[in-house]
Amino acid sequence: MRSLRNRLTAMFLFIIGISVLGTGIFVALLLKASTIDSLKERLEKEGRLLVESVNREEFWRDPSLLQQQADRFGDSLDVRVTLIDKKGEVVGDSAESSRRLGNMKNHPEVARALSPESQVKVRSIREDTRLDMFIPVVEGKEQGKALGVVRLSMELEIIDQRLSQVWVSLAGGLLFSFALASMISSRVARNITQPIEEMTQVAVDIARNKLHRRIPVNNRDEIGRLATAINRMAAGLRYQLETIRKSERRLTGVIETMDSGLIMVDSKRKITLANQAFHRFFNLKPRQLLNKSLPEGAIFHDLNRLISKCLESGERVREEIHLYFPEERIMEARLTPIWEERGGTGVMAVIHEITAIRRLEKMRTEFVANVSHELKTPVTSLRGFAETLLDGAAEDPDMRKEFLEIIQTESLRLERLITDLLDLSKIESRNMPLDIQSIDIGELLRSTAKTVEEQMRKQELSFRVKTEEEFLVQVDPDRFSQILLNLLSNAMAYTPVGGEVILSAGRGEAHWWIRVSDTGIGIPEKDLPRIFERFYRVDKARSRESGGTGLGLAIVKHLVEAHRGEIQVTSRVGIGTEITLTFPR
Repeated sequence: MRSLRNRLTAMFLFIIGISVLGTGIFVALLLKASTIDSLKERLEKEGRLLVESVNREEFWRDPSLLQQQADRFGDSLDVRVTLIDKKGEVVGDSAESSRRLGNMKNHPEVARALSPESQVKVRSIREDTRLDMFIPVVEGKEQGKALGVVRLSMELEIIDQRLSQVWVSLAGGLLFSFALASMISSRVARNITQPIEEMTQVAVDIARNKLHRRIPVNNRDEIGRLATAINRMAAGLRYQLETIRKSERRLTGVIETMDSGLIMVDSKRKITLANQAFHRFFNLKPRQLLNKSLPEGAIFHDLNRLISKCLESGERVREEIHLYFPEERIMEARLTPIWEERGGTGVMAVIHEITAIRRLEKMRTEFVANVSHELKTPVTSLRGFAETLLDGAAEDPDMRKEFLEIIQTESLRLERLITDLLDLSKIESRNMPLDIQSIDIGELLRSTAKTVEEQMRKQELSFRVKTEEEFLVQVDPDRFSQILLNLLSNAMAYTPVGGEVILSAGRGEAHWWIRVSDTGIGIPEKDLPRIFERFYRVDKARSRESGGTGLGLAIVKHLVEAHRGEIQVTSRVGIGTEITLTFPR
């Protein structure tokens, strides 16, 4: 495809070429016509001079004189001179013999010149190769006696030869003018098309999202104003595109970092958007669903049903979805119909995982039930024994003492339960700050062991404290003693008479540990994941008999996590249990 510059240059050259050619032809023809006209005038003037020299009748009586006149004027005027008498006979010719020419009376122009009405008129005849002029010769100045005719003849070839040099000069000048005009037209075309080419390139860059280029504006004409408008448009597009990209990045960042799953489905049930959380919920690869229909698998059955319901009703839908693979989870799906630009209705679904919420609600319900049950038992005992005493049992000293001891025991148990509940509430709400101190591990273990040694002896249990080496640890002494006392109390409660409880500590390269092991009844494997739940008891009857509240291990778990530690439990029924606490150094 030819460029605009080439087309403009070709158009200018064509117009200039036609103009130069037309001008050259016009000037050449005009020059030739003017030359012939001036030649006619010259011939007429010279012919009249010749007529004046031969308009006496004595010349026409002597042919030799006429021949001399013809020769003399033919040589001086550089034309052919022919003298014809009134009878039409050629009496003198500067080019040929008079006899060869014969009589010319029948020649139309000769006859017309000899006629009475044309005796004073000059007749010129122009042919392709020759110019003839016939001048009548009369005696006297006007309406005299006709004596003959003077014919002056000139070959036009001579004129062409004379004009050829002029035409060569004229052609050279025209060619030079054409070349100069071509250079000027090419420069003019370049000046016109260069801004347009720059505008075109900038427009192409804008189409390719390259909005940094600008058009240089050198003039304030129409092209300059157009370039200014394109520059402003490019700047506006760049600003708008950057704004759109920023908004898109923000929106994408918000969508992709959402904890809730988000999916958008068009009217053809094709997925147009699915964030990372949605892929994570359904164990899919990133962008695996984009521009595809939602699979019909069992895991998507409920979601497909809700999408169909939302599309058909055109109303918002909110339901819970239960997933059982790869683990049991509860999802809350909120579906909203959205109207597309091209018509039709799509669906936007937001999916929240509420498994933890439902589990917490269940735990809260169980906790309230457990607390109510745990509180009800001592309160019922206190009420029953108090009523018994009021009914008359207080009169019997032995019965009164027994009942008061039971009331004291139940009140202490109620106090321990309330204290553990308050401690657990403070720990879970992060309202119990830790007073971290640097303390020797051996000293910490020995001070805790002294607290339980006497009770160990009463229950006839062997108790040992072992430390591989003395080293300093960063802990809250009071809270850490509470951890150890709860673990040792559990070990004593579930270890039969004659058993052994060992409290040991040690350290590695990156961690240090404390271990409480016993030779008790052990914990069934199915109960191990739940032993740190509040009020969960493996052996409920024995736990109550020991005076436990069911909150000790829950408190241990939260305090260990507050010290950035981890708990590992290994146990075999009938052999014993080993609980290891690991902390970073």
